[in-house]
Amino acid sequence: MIEAEFLKELEQFQVALEKNSSEMKQGEQQSNFSGQGMIFKDHKEYVPGDDIRRIDWKAYARTKEFFIKRYDEERNVTLHIVLDRSSSMDFGDINKYEYGGKIGLGLAYMTMKTNDRFKYSVFSETLTDLTSARKNGNLVQLIDTLNGMRKTPESRVEHCITEYSSRIKNKSVVVIISDFLTDLEQIESSLQALKGSQVILVNIFDEEELDPSFSGDTILEDPESDSTLRAYLSRSTKSSYKSKLKKHTEEIEELCDKYQASYYMMSTGEDFFDSFIDIWEHVNQ
Repeated sequence: MIEAEFLKELEQFQVALEKNSSEMKQGEQQSNFSGQGMIFKDHKEYVPGDDIRRIDWKAYARTKEFFIKRYDEERNVTLHIVLDRSSSMDFGDINKYEYGGKIGLGLAYMTMKTNDRFKYSVFSETLTDLTSARKNGNLVQLIDTLNGMRKTPESRVEHCITEYSSRIKNKSVVVIISDFLTDLEQIESSLQALKGSQVILVNIFDEEELDPSFSGDTILEDPESDSTLRAYLSRSTKSSYKSKLKKHTEEIEELCDKYQASYYMMSTGEDFFDSFIDIWEHVNQ
């Protein structure tokens, strides 16, 4: 269950983030970037006085040179948060659905602080809008709604995201939070449907999924079909499983590169705010 106390943690995080940002900007030229309503345009070489928050660190890793990301202003940008509530997300000592729900709540909270609009939806077999696009929302009520959502077996990613894309009326940032344990064809169709929006896939796994600790004679259960399978998990079997999962996530990342989307894979065992800051900084670029 997501506790309402989480909102206080977000408030403390936001205050600390503002403090750190102010300290970083000391001695630097004040930027015109407001942190809202911006769409990526191109790069330029860094010169002293540029806002260091706009440095593209991925470009630096490739070239060992500093480049600044430049943006066009877009007045009516909405952040769309779409969370998977299928049964496979209802797993783990630190529940994947709750962890993903917090990622979405954090994005909604920070978006409200920059006076931008957000929209929070969940999907499984069907798509459910939990908010209307708004600048201010009752996040306590949203937490109650997320906690009360029933998990449903099947995740129809392609169907739900394609339907969702038809509701997007302006330049948008779309964050999809899921374990993406589905066919690559469905993920690709979803990315195709969202062409024209800035898309971020947040791929969440439990630590046990990434590196299973169990072995020997084991009963495996599929949470999306309730079917079970008795299997003997040897060291070689676990190695094969991890190899296939790695291949699956790498192929998702390749699809994201193909459709100019961003991809983040994270474990629920990671510190929440360490994971969240990477996503928020990308949304806030």
